[in-house]
Amino acid sequence: MKTNILKIIFTLIGFNTTITYTQVALKKTTLKQQIEKSNLVVEGKVVSKKSFWSENRIYTVNTIEVYKVFKGSSISNNIEIITLGGVVGLQALKVSSSLKLNKGDVGVFTLQNTNTPENTNKSTKLQYKSYGAIQGFYKYSLNDDFAINPFNVKKGISDNFYNEIMSHTKTKYEEIASFNVKALQFKTNQSKTLLAPSAIVFSPTTVTAGTKSTITITIPQGNTGTNFGSTKGKVAFSNANDGGISFYEALDSQVLSWTSTSITVEVPTEAGTGTIKVTNSDGSSQTSDTNLIVSYSEANVIYDADDMSEFGGANGPLEPIAYQVQHVDENGNGGYTFQMHTEFNANTAAKEAFERALNTWRCTSKINWIIGAPTSVDEAVFESRPVQSPATAQQSVNVVRFDNGNELEEDVLGVCYSWYSGCSNGDSFEWFVSEMDFVFDDATVWNFGPNPTLTTIYDFETVALHELGHGHQLEHTIDNQVDGDNMDDVMHYALGFFEDQRILLPENITAANNVQSRSTNTIVCNQSPMISYSNSCGLAVEENTINDGITIYPNPTKGHLFISNDGLDNLIKITVYDVSGRLILEQGISEASRYQTVHLNNMSKGIYFVNIYSDKTFITKKIVLE
Repeated sequence: MKTNILKIIFTLIGFNTTITYTQVALKKTTLKQQIEKSNLVVEGKVVSKKSFWSENRIYTVNTIEVYKVFKGSSISNNIEIITLGGVVGLQALKVSSSLKLNKGDVGVFTLQNTNTPENTNKSTKLQYKSYGAIQGFYKYSLNDDFAINPFNVKKGISDNFYNEIMSHTKTKYEEIASFNVKALQFKTNQSKTLLAPSAIVFSPTTVTAGTKSTITITIPQGNTGTNFGSTKGKVAFSNANDGGISFYEALDSQVLSWTSTSITVEVPTEAGTGTIKVTNSDGSSQTSDTNLIVSYSEANVIYDADDMSEFGGANGPLEPIAYQVQHVDENGNGGYTFQMHTEFNANTAAKEAFERALNTWRCTSKINWIIGAPTSVDEAVFESRPVQSPATAQQSVNVVRFDNGNELEEDVLGVCYSWYSGCSNGDSFEWFVSEMDFVFDDATVWNFGPNPTLTTIYDFETVALHELGHGHQLEHTIDNQVDGDNMDDVMHYALGFFEDQRILLPENITAANNVQSRSTNTIVCNQSPMISYSNSCGLAVEENTINDGITIYPNPTKGHLFISNDGLDNLIKITVYDVSGRLILEQGISEASRYQTVHLNNMSKGIYFVNIYSDKTFITKKIVLE
C-alpha cells in the first residue's frame, strides 16, 4: 500500500518527529550520535559567507554569530564553518550532499574540527565543519517553533530541544550572546500590522522546478484577512531536500511581481511537492491548504554578478539570479568521458553496477556519457581550473572512485561533484557543466546486485542511479507515494534500507530529455554542443509495443498534432513539456481511441516533448512547432 509521506509528517508535527527514510546519499544519524562525535555544538546565526579556491576545490566559509555553546570550550562571538561547494567568479561547484547555508539562517550546529586548507585571506577565527554533512544543522523556524534537519522535526525550541541537547551533553549551555526564542517570537507577533489572508490559492497546480516555471498566487473570495501588502515579502516552497518538513524561500529576483492581491514567482530548484508559504513584509504569513505538485527539478547555478567579496571588494546592488545549466561536448567526441579509478575498476561488481546505472540514463535520454580507460587520479578536484600559464593546464578527469578513509563526510553514501563554468552574454550569463566526479563510500556494506537487496544494507546501483541523476543536472524531488516497490522516483530525497530503485519514472525521463535537448541544441560560452549518444539500446517489450503502434504527425507542425493509435493500445493521457522543462499541457484519454488531436496553437515556436502514456508504459516523442 502506498504511503503518503507528507501526511505522516504533518500529522506528527506536534511531536519530536523522526522521519523513517534515509537520504539517498546519506545514512541517518541521531542527535545523540551527532553530539557524542562533535567537538563543538553551538546555537548561532549565519551572518556572512564567502567562497574561495583551495587545492583545486571551491569551499565556502560561513561566519557564524554564536549565541549559545552546548558542548565544547568557551569561544569568541564568531566562528567559521567551512562547507564544500560555492561560486568564485565564473566557476562553481555543487556537491550533492554538502551542507548549504544561507545568510540569516539560525539554528544549532553540530561541528567537528576541520583540516580544510585555509582560504587565501588567512582567517584568524576558529574553523569547523558540520558533522554528518547536511544533517549537522538544525535550522530554526521561529514562527512555527521548530528545529529541523532532514530527518527530524524538533517541536519547542527553548522548551524541548534545548533540554534534549543538554540530556546528551550532561551540562547546561553557556550563553555567549543574547538570543531569546520566545521573546523574538513575541516581538515578531507584536510588530505585525497586516493581517495575512485567511487562505491563498495558486495556479497552475502542477509545475517543474528550476526551469523558469512560474505560479501566480492570489486571494480567494471570502477571505477574512486583508491582503499581501504593497511591499514585497517572501514566498517559500516545500523543501525537496528534507521531504517538505521545512520551507525554501525563492530568491528576491524570482519574485517577479507583488501586489496586494497577486504574486507571480518562479519555482526555485529546491522546491518539492507540498504547500506554499507567503510571508508579508511585516512577518505575517499564510500557508496554502493544498499542495503544489512539482514533477521534477533541474539544477541551477545561483550567481551574484556584482558580489566582489571573494576579491576583497563589496557586494553591489544586483540580486543573485538562478541560471539554468546544460551539458556540452567536453571530450571532443560529443560528450563526457568517465574514468574509473584503478581500485574501483578492479571491483568487478561495483563497476558493473555503475555501468548498469549509467546505461539506464543514457539509453533513455541519449546523454553522451562514455566509459574511458581507468585512471590513477584518486581525488575529486577540478583539473581544468584556469591557471596563469596555459601550458600547465590539465585536461578534465571525470573520475568514478571510492573515497579514501574519512574523505566523505560522516554517514555519506555517495556524492556527485558538478563543476560549472560560466560566461557573460550581454546582460545575462550562461553556465555549463565542465566536469563531474562521483565518489562512493568504501566502508559501506553494499549490495552490488544485480540480485535484489534483501537485507539491511544499501543498494549500490540505486545510489549510483541517484547520483548520476544529479550529474544529469536533476535535483531532489518529493515523491509522496513512496513504498519501496522500485516504482518510486529515484530522485526522491530519501531511501530506505534494502530498497531498490533501479528504474526511471516518466518524470525522470522528461526532465532528462529536457536537459539533453537544451544541451544538444544550444551553444553556450562558445562551447560545442553535446551530440546525442548514438549507440543502440534495446526497448522493453511493452515500450516496443506502444512505440510500434503510435504515429505522431505532422512533425514539424504548425499547431495541430495528430496521434494515431494504430495498435489500439489502452492510452491514458498525453503530456507536453517545453525544452526548459515546463509542463505546457496535460490531456486525458478516456478510452482506447484510434485518433487523438493535440492543439498547440497558442504555444511559442520551438521544440517540445510529448509523453504518451498507456496502462503499462509510456513513450516520449520530440516534436517541432513552427
